[in-house]
Amino acid sequence: MSRTAEYLTALAEDAGLFVELEALTDYAAHVGAEYAVASFEDAYEGEWSTLEDFAHDRLMETDDEYRAVFESCRGWRPSLDMAAWECDYTHTASGHVFRAV
Repeated sequence: MSRTAEYLTALAEDAGLFVELEALTDYAAHVGAEYAVASFEDAYEGEWSTLEDFAHDRLMETDDEYRAVFESCRGWRPSLDMAAWECDYTHTASGHVFRAV
């Protein structure tokens, strides 16, 4: 285990945070170790192949109108303004998605 991983593990354990180390390391690379531990639970959205897959799934879960149109038009996948999604979410190379907090 690298020094960074050991440091993050110690910080997370001290904070009572039990998370996947790879996800925490990805987040810490974007926001810094201390902030990552403090805000991880609020920011972490899970693991997705692409940010676009996350966006479509999130819209299916939260937007009744989007879901109704999507379900009535099987095989159709609307294009999304991914630049707008990228303002609020980060997708790492290992597939983790984090919300800006």
